[in-house]
Amino acid sequence: MRVAIIGAGVAGLASARRCLENDFEPIVYERSKGVGGTWVYDERTGIDEFGLPIHTSMYQNLMTNLPKELMDFPNFPYTGLDDVSFLKSCQVQEYIEQFTEHFGLYKHIRFCSLVTSVEKLTNNWQVTAEDLKTKTSKTEYYDAVMVCNGHNALPFTPDIPGNNDFDGIQIHSHNYRIPEHFTNLNVLIIGSGPSGVDICSDVSKIANQVYFSHHKPELIEKDFPKNVIHKPDVEHFSKKSVSFKDKTEQTLDAIIYCTGYKITLPFLKPSCGINVLNDKLITPLYKNIINMNNPTMGFIGYLNLTFVFRIFDLQVRYYLEFLRQNSSSRLDCMIKMMTPVTTHFLGENMLNYCKSLLLDKIKVEPIPPVYFEVYNGCHKLKDKYYRSYHSSVVRIIDSDDYVIEFDAKNAKNK
Repeated sequence: MRVAIIGAGVAGLASARRCLENDFEPIVYERSKGVGGTWVYDERTGIDEFGLPIHTSMYQNLMTNLPKELMDFPNFPYTGLDDVSFLKSCQVQEYIEQFTEHFGLYKHIRFCSLVTSVEKLTNNWQVTAEDLKTKTSKTEYYDAVMVCNGHNALPFTPDIPGNNDFDGIQIHSHNYRIPEHFTNLNVLIIGSGPSGVDICSDVSKIANQVYFSHHKPELIEKDFPKNVIHKPDVEHFSKKSVSFKDKTEQTLDAIIYCTGYKITLPFLKPSCGINVLNDKLITPLYKNIINMNNPTMGFIGYLNLTFVFRIFDLQVRYYLEFLRQNSSSRLDCMIKMMTPVTTHFLGENMLNYCKSLLLDKIKVEPIPPVYFEVYNGCHKLKDKYYRSYHSSVVRIIDSDDYVIEFDAKNAKNK
């Protein structure tokens, strides 16, 4: 089976590895010059040399939100990092490159190759891609398509009254790289996801005052620097100030929107049978993976609030086993038993989601329970010891036990 894989980030590389293990022939299309997707750090912002938006959403001082023990591919551990769990983003990128080399994936990847069109034909898929270096296009045909280009490429910025009148700096977290641009400024950060929390901590080291706009009461209890003031939602902006919904007003120099991304799949033609609702939901997908209108198209990695490496790998194994077990004649019958997902957010439903992949007739090896325990344990530590969280060390003893050592103190979870 010949499989087109769109994207050479974590999802695409996991897909290519497992395709080779199943004797499928993968061709990976990657628009940039290297592997890693969002993990690639690029100091540039805006448009690249090919006239395309800079792909990375990484920033220079990022430490991982999860320990490396939750950020590895199965059967390929990190090496030389036994005494550290929370890594710099560049260390994760190096690991991804090592993974790509180890499993012989580079020869299956076409770099600087932008997919411009995917169409469903009667018995196969037509994929057209542009070589960004030569400006030439090539069309090829595949038995299946795996869409793995992620959902962190097109920033979402809310339309708040007065934001066009504001005279100061306005950027999305997608274009945040270093805090020095905000030295001695009064900075507003909007959004309380991982990027919002991380950038808030980073900018506060060098800014005069940081206003952190969110509606998560649990964040107020965390140990942020003294120059961070928690604020409710923004009501409106003026040229040099911001008004909040608590009726307070503050002088402002810069705004950083940590407000997430839109899902965009412009290369999928109507024949693919896929829609994106409100820029947030790909539909109709079964198990967040299978295109219910054309099940030989799968989506890997379109999940939020999860540990991605192993869960993306589980999605890949599930989908390839689905393709392996089901001939074209059986697919129509399978579709009748499918129901589409209504969200890509997992969070507390992550374990149930993974279990649901094991309830079907498709048999794949589950993720060991210890990984979910470590994930929950780490979040408890982060809630309690936020400022020193990245000093924690996770040690997985075996599949039934784990230890989290926190900073040189006695705080442990076992």
